[in-house]
Amino acid sequence: MSNYVNTVILLVCATNSGQLSANEQGLGNNQHSENELLVGTVCPVNSTTSGIANKSMGILAFSQHWFHDGGSNASYQARDNATGVGIEIHFLANDNGFIKGKNVADCQQYRIIQLRQTNIKHLINELPVQIDIPDTFTLPFYDNHTLEHGHGMHQTPKDNQDKPWTKPVMRASSVAIYDTPYVSDAYGTEGEDIQVTFETCVVCQREQQYDQLLSCGTWGFRRDYLGGMTGWTEPEFIPVQCATQPSPQYLTTLDNSARIDYNYWLDWR
Repeated sequence: MSNYVNTVILLVCATNSGQLSANEQGLGNNQHSENELLVGTVCPVNSTTSGIANKSMGILAFSQHWFHDGGSNASYQARDNATGVGIEIHFLANDNGFIKGKNVADCQQYRIIQLRQTNIKHLINELPVQIDIPDTFTLPFYDNHTLEHGHGMHQTPKDNQDKPWTKPVMRASSVAIYDTPYVSDAYGTEGEDIQVTFETCVVCQREQQYDQLLSCGTWGFRRDYLGGMTGWTEPEFIPVQCATQPSPQYLTTLDNSARIDYNYWLDWR
């Protein structure tokens, strides 16, 4: 049986287990094949639709994080020159949520919308708190256009320089994103730690009804300020926290975004 099928079986078995850490799953060491998805945290994904509230739809799986130096030299152990982190985020629908299964929430497709918050300086066409997409995007979905993502059976992104594998490998999930944020010293403010946080949520997209935001996970990284010639430390990963629904800040930011014509409570199509 192939490694990516084994990965799916592993994740589906964890669907009703709540939030699980890598150590709790026996995946906390570095002895693994490149093809294996090292799971860091698993968050349950439930529907909040009237009549099927709290019905399990699947899981949102966050991989074991890694570190890299501005897009190169990726490693699961942070090197002295590391400036960012990397992570795979996979939503895997169970039979309740699977589009060709029971599909109790009547979803036609699953998408990802991610919020980013940061205190870095020199932002160009960016805001301290915003939907995490390029300025040219007209829709808020991360799994779109030039950003690294996948649907169904897919290969990981072709760019391996900021990934801890040497060539693209197979993955299988309802929707997945591959994020490798970093902040170099030039974007830090003297005397302040650098911090970047994300809130990643699953969207149930429907053709004949309003779309629905499902469950979320928050994560990020911090670089502590040391001062002098040292500048900032290598990144420290901010652990994943599961949430049953988006935060008020997430909803407000999505509502008030001037760069996208998208109202989650109105059209979402």
